[in-house]
Amino acid sequence: MNTYNGSPAPDYLEDCGPEDYLILTEEEEQEENRLISGWENWLQEFLGNDSQDIGPAEDISTSSTEHRDEFAYATEAIHEEMDGWGNKPPNIYRVEVEIDIEGIDLLLRMIPADTDPVYLPQKLKSILEELAHLEPFEAQTFIEERIKPKFGLKRDIVQEILRSVKKRHKELTKKTSPARNNREEVRYIALFPGLIDIVEHEGSSAFLVKRGNDAIIEEDTYIASERYLPPPMSQIPWLLPRAEEALKWIINPEHDVSLYDDLLAYHKSISELPGEAHYDLIVAWDLHTYVQEVIEYSPIICLFAVPERGKSRTGKGMIYVAYRGIHVESLREAYIFRVADNLNASIFFDVMNIWRKAEKQNSDDLLLHRFEKGATVPRVNFPDRGPHQDIVYYSIFGPTIIATNVGIHKILDTRAVSINMPDTEKRFEIDVKPDRALALKERLTAFRARRMNVPLPAIEKPAPGRLGDILKPLLQIITMVKPERCAAFKGLIKELRARRLTDKADSLEAAILTVIIGLRDDVIRGILPNTGILPIKVIADTFNEEVDDLKYRITYQKVGRRLDAMGFSKTRYENKSAIIWDDEKINKLVESYGISEETPAGDTEQSQDDGLLF
Repeated sequence: MNTYNGSPAPDYLEDCGPEDYLILTEEEEQEENRLISGWENWLQEFLGNDSQDIGPAEDISTSSTEHRDEFAYATEAIHEEMDGWGNKPPNIYRVEVEIDIEGIDLLLRMIPADTDPVYLPQKLKSILEELAHLEPFEAQTFIEERIKPKFGLKRDIVQEILRSVKKRHKELTKKTSPARNNREEVRYIALFPGLIDIVEHEGSSAFLVKRGNDAIIEEDTYIASERYLPPPMSQIPWLLPRAEEALKWIINPEHDVSLYDDLLAYHKSISELPGEAHYDLIVAWDLHTYVQEVIEYSPIICLFAVPERGKSRTGKGMIYVAYRGIHVESLREAYIFRVADNLNASIFFDVMNIWRKAEKQNSDDLLLHRFEKGATVPRVNFPDRGPHQDIVYYSIFGPTIIATNVGIHKILDTRAVSINMPDTEKRFEIDVKPDRALALKERLTAFRARRMNVPLPAIEKPAPGRLGDILKPLLQIITMVKPERCAAFKGLIKELRARRLTDKADSLEAAILTVIIGLRDDVIRGILPNTGILPIKVIADTFNEEVDDLKYRITYQKVGRRLDAMGFSKTRYENKSAIIWDDEKINKLVESYGISEETPAGDTEQSQDDGLLF
């Protein structure tokens, strides 16, 4: 027989083990009896003085609706204060009504914040049982925002409580509505606020979620009362970080500089790049894939060289540590749309002559929009549905690597940072495999947990134009993580800008601008106030005088279109087109194209897609 304060236990304690109730002092027992007596008196008054035993199944929830919730709270409070005893005291019956959050909060307030941790699980028993009747997202919010801070619970204890409540909820759901449960539609999701990443946990995929300052493993999540699961591992095309390993680095955070240095050593063990600062470039690129919430641009990394220069090794090394990195050797549009829109994946395109394939498949917009957040690509997927229902807009933004044997299109090149892979005599014996990068990926997952939604350092654009846009987030990463490498990286940016200016100086626009500079003395004055004009015919004829090969001579119309694109204003002179001379605009263009007044127009080569004169 059980004993209660040294005496035989009441009948309602007969089936309880010693762990189910506390040994009370005489003073505590008096307070307990006073509380129970008070609630019994209230119940008798509520039910009426001549109330009879109505049994636990009796439904009194419809009588005195005004007091229904209060009655439920009261009976629960009794059972809670009695430490969750399995049987109810005589004449005290549980009313079968739904207890809402306010009622559960009342129960919680009755438990002192300084309750001995040894007894806390039993104290919380009935509260957790009630939470299991709620939607899991409501229960989770209550546990994390009310129970955890009140008792100062540690992360692992909170996770265990969440698991037990969710498990109990599933049991209750199966019992109360098995048919509905069997018909429930399975929904998968891979992107939602607070998600650190999808991880591997006990052989299955799971969510690693940031709740306040804590990271928690969850088997599912609820959005607008709908239950969602992580995609099954068979549908995830990258190696998932192990949840427990990532949590170790989250609980015991490392200095970001240690991660930076180890990534640097990792890449150096894989391939040789043109210079030391190029390793800073790709390490910063690795890190920026994990903080996409706070960036607007992502530079496309273009690995360009003849075969067997290490393009694929370098690209694999980067994509295997990148956030949700995928290596593809084709340009299947439907697949790319899905992994970009549904997974926000980082993609390594290991495709020979990728631009030609993109044009052939009408997928060039897919590549061109990868670098900028918010960009979407439309496709008419449902023409039979009619207007305003036939088009799907895919979000295509995401970190991108391209390895190619053929130079990429000049438009794509403006969104990219090209690395010309050098010839090397070094031998790299270690194969580049996803599992070799897994430990780094788990540390990068912890880096994301620390840095997600944290603004990057405020800096100026490191270069004019789009080059500055795409390289700014990488410089911000280096400024934040390893500031002593900023000078070397800025030096690389200057080299990249100089190369772009050289390329622009070889363009048709630069050649036309050079001709215009040489025709300064031919500007016709007096036609317009405070300025002059220069006929387009004069510009085109002068250009063609410097071109020996007839197929590279250009028409007046082509010159006019190029001048429009360069921003020149036009007017009419003797019934023919002319540009308005603008010294300030011309000086800016000279600086932008990196040319000097001595550059001969005939030195510029035209690509075949500039067209022929005849």
